[in-house]
Amino acid sequence: MKTLISFVLLMCSVSMVHAQQDVSESILDALAAGDAVTLSSYFNDNVELVIGSTNDVFSKQQATGIITDFFRRNKVNSFQVLHKGTKDASAFSICTMKVGSASYRVYVLVRKTSTRQLIQQLRIESSND
Repeated sequence: MKTLISFVLLMCSVSMVHAQQDVSESILDALAAGDAVTLSSYFNDNVELVIGSTNDVFSKQQATGIITDFFRRNKVNSFQVLHKGTKDASAFSICTMKVGSASYRVYVLVRKTSTRQLIQQLRIESSND
């Protein structure tokens, strides 16, 4: 009986750890909705941001302005997660985003802290579909 309880507890903790490894659904939902306010609440103090010709490490405030401007000019029509991965305290997602007639490849990299995930890198690059 003790072995069974230990096994059940172990499986529950493994599934909880696995669920925490992927990029937060809140982050992906914010990208899918073009919600810059929610998305920027997950930015780390400094974020590597690549959007079009903009490519640099920006403060959270600067990155918030850039992503707000992007979503103001580009209404998201569809968003699809293609791939997710994890390693140590990091997780990433590769997605596609349709904006009008344009297609974008989206890459988001997060680092996990003890309390939440913070976006370290966000890339929104034109794709040649």
